[in-house]
Amino acid sequence: MDLFPPNPSSSRFPRPDHALQDNTRLRFVTPRPEPGEGVSTVRADLSAFFVIVGRVGRNEALLLLLTKALRQRTGLLALRVNDLAWMLRVSNRHVIHWLDRLVRERLVVDHVEDFWGVDTVIVEIVGGIGVSNSFEREVHSDLPTHWFVQVLPIIGRTTFAVFLYFLWCEPQRADTHIDHLVETVALRGRAHANSHLHRLHAHGLLMPDASGGYVIRDPEPPTRLQRLQLRFLAVPSLRRSLVHLVILMFVLFAIAALLLFLHAAPYLPLS
Repeated sequence: MDLFPPNPSSSRFPRPDHALQDNTRLRFVTPRPEPGEGVSTVRADLSAFFVIVGRVGRNEALLLLLTKALRQRTGLLALRVNDLAWMLRVSNRHVIHWLDRLVRERLVVDHVEDFWGVDTVIVEIVGGIGVSNSFEREVHSDLPTHWFVQVLPIIGRTTFAVFLYFLWCEPQRADTHIDHLVETVALRGRAHANSHLHRLHAHGLLMPDASGGYVIRDPEPPTRLQRLQLRFLAVPSLRRSLVHLVILMFVLFAIAALLLFLHAAPYLPLS
């Protein structure tokens, strides 16, 4: 009987590391080329975008373009419905409704699969959108993907679509008219268009030049307050909590107003 067993660390068959369990995952690192530097962009045909605006709707076209941008930005990572909803400043139901319409128009193909016990929608984007005769030619633009996560939620869907219209006008037509803007972006009228032109000017995206026209500018980095706003919008529980808080305050105000009314009302004599 050996009263002094050999040290496991010095034996020929050392004891395995306790950190390696049955469910421990092994990740083997392989040599990779150095990643390139630069801003992530999505190449979009803005003429085809406005064709979809006229064919399906402005919100649906923005949803499709946003999906392409996020697919380019996140690679193969899955997206949640809320990721699309907060950037478009709508509810999850609106996103699902717009996605269903894109499916009916055969611009998107989706299929629900069970992925590790979670229902996952597999989305395929159908290409080959033809440009109608109302557009002279295709206009391809390399749109930075960070515009969709920083600029779109701040200025809103319609104002962002107007911003894309002026990006389309740069190589397409040097002079444009407000009526053409209303028709192309599917706005309600000149007053609706002027309100979004003022928003673009307020955010520094559309600036007047010396010749009496306007110059489109790239968006500035978000301010500190805007970054806080973006973080607030990205958390769905905070938005729901704010809505519940507003409802609670309204109920408390109604109860207080009722009690004040009953206190101020004259007493009725008993018969």
